Amino acid sequence: MSAKSENSAIMLGRECGSCTLCCKVLSISELAKPQGKWCKFCKIGKGCLNYSDRPDECRNFYCGYLSWPLAGDHWLPSKCKMVIVAELGGSRLAIHVDPDRPMAWKEPAYYADLKRWAWAAIKDEMQLIVCVSNCVTVILPEEDIYLGPVADDERIVNSLINDGLEMKWTAIKVKADDPLIAGMVPGKIYNASKI
Repeated sequence: MSAKSENSAIMLGRECGSCTLCCKVLSISELAKPQGKWCKFCKIGKGCLNYSDRPDECRNFYCGYLSWPLAGDHWLPSKCKMVIVAELGGSRLAIHVDPDRPMAWKEPAYYADLKRWAWAAIKDEMQLIVCVSNCVTVILPEEDIYLGPVADDERIVNSLINDGLEMKWTAIKVKADDPLIAGMVPGKIYNASKI
């Protein structure tokens, strides 16, 4: 699956154009801007009013539409109302959804892609999540698991469990300081026997 990182090169033929959705759906810690709210420096549909002095978070960011070959043209954020982001050093692929269109990810073309990507993510020991503001749904091959708000001191753990009938993937939230996850790499998938 190999999601590209935030500083990956832009693919030939792709550009932001009038898209500014990342300025809404993503948090910007240097500006204390929360997820799901427009940045005070964003001129919607035009760009950054503070472009030359924008934070490094913005300066080094390229969304998945710009940098990831598996994201088709229909993933242009201004069109689909979602921004694809490689997180945790590329071990998690997050789809940040415009809170004004919270179910955009369930539209057939996008949901089909997410389910294909879920299989690849599991194979590559990565996580695939959908975020609407700070509420998270983990996308797994057989099901989607809604975890709700995930706090800064919580981690998402995907694991393979035996439900009595078969082995299946699941996901839970765990406090970051929980000794059961000590030493685990955020975003990586672990067998349930390790947690």
